[in-house]
Amino acid sequence: MDQQKLKNVLKQALIEQQTPPVKKPKRTPVFIVIIICLVVFGVQYSTTLFSSDSATGPYGKIILPSTGSVTGKDVNVTGETKNLESGQYIWLAVDKPDLGLCWPKATRIKANTRFKTTIYEGGPKEPYTLSLYAVTKTVNDQWQEWLEKEMHGGVPMPPDKRRLDSVRLVLGEMVTATKNW
Repeated sequence: MDQQKLKNVLKQALIEQQTPPVKKPKRTPVFIVIIICLVVFGVQYSTTLFSSDSATGPYGKIILPSTGSVTGKDVNVTGETKNLESGQYIWLAVDKPDLGLCWPKATRIKANTRFKTTIYEGGPKEPYTLSLYAVTKTVNDQWQEWLEKEMHGGVPMPPDKRRLDSVRLVLGEMVTATKNW
């Protein structure tokens, strides 16, 4: 075989062993619109998707009454809880942090719902703290027994990490408008 033929055979073999060139796909308008939508969605929701805020962790809020409200002995409470795992029991309690005690309020609240209830607060006419707690079964059972036995002394406050929310209120005279004719 002459040298020229050998070169041609080797050249042909090298060409056959090469990988074919990759064709670039065309960017269609639909493809571009999909990419833009994904980017916009990612920017808008990235902070909530990857954060540890109330959207993913246990959450509770006392909506009404708001901090600073003057209440009577019957207190209408509106709130909500979210993202609570089973085995957590939701209670409202009046806290006295200076004593390390709280007074659970009947009745226990259903987890992961909006709620509306009325509690009775018969303490002295002074500021007080109303807290929303997510407690363990042990604490739940102790509080339930405390209520059933109608005890008057407080019970030890749960750790702060069990408090979902709290509001500072003032127990006072509720003023109602009356007309004098």
